Amino acid sequence: MRPDVARSIAKAHLSEKRMYHSECVARCAKQLAVRLGCDAEDAEVAGLLHDVLKEEDDSALLKTMEGSAIMRDDYVEHYRPIWHAFAGSIYVRKELGLSQEIADAIFYHTCGRASMTPLEKAIFLADYISDDRAFEGAQEVREIAAQDIDKAVLQALKNTISHLISKGRVVMPLSIEAYNYYASLSMKSKD
Repeated sequence: MRPDVARSIAKAHLSEKRMYHSECVARCAKQLAVRLGCDAEDAEVAGLLHDVLKEEDDSALLKTMEGSAIMRDDYVEHYRPIWHAFAGSIYVRKELGLSQEIADAIFYHTCGRASMTPLEKAIFLADYISDDRAFEGAQEVREIAAQDIDKAVLQALKNTISHLISKGRVVMPLSIEAYNYYASLSMKSKD
């Protein structure tokens, strides 16, 4: 799918504010893709569509996720703020016919996972450091990303997990596994 088609689909689903965020993520993801050696056009498409179902109601998201592996997770009801990632992944694969690689990048864009592919890493990090992000920690991760993408991923995971814990929220096992994976990479690079 060409980026202009992805942009049209995203615009049909998203508010102006959410579309602006998606455009920012797409730009950042393209830049990261070049550094990571993955397809910049795929990164742009995934960036444009990463939040395609973000503004759908819970019942629509649950219907899209029905029967998927994520629904067998014991804590799925606690992941409500990121259901859009899981449902969006299914939507782009089944309804738009996009590659599994793009679908996976959308699936993991909020929680990450251990050993992310370059495209998954580009979308995960772009969603955290895109130009429109002004929350605490975003600038620090941007600065780290300018030097070392894996260390930036680690810091983004650390910040996210700390935030969830401070709010008494459930942390996805995928995020913990991702943190452990990138922390071990960081420790190896120090040796």
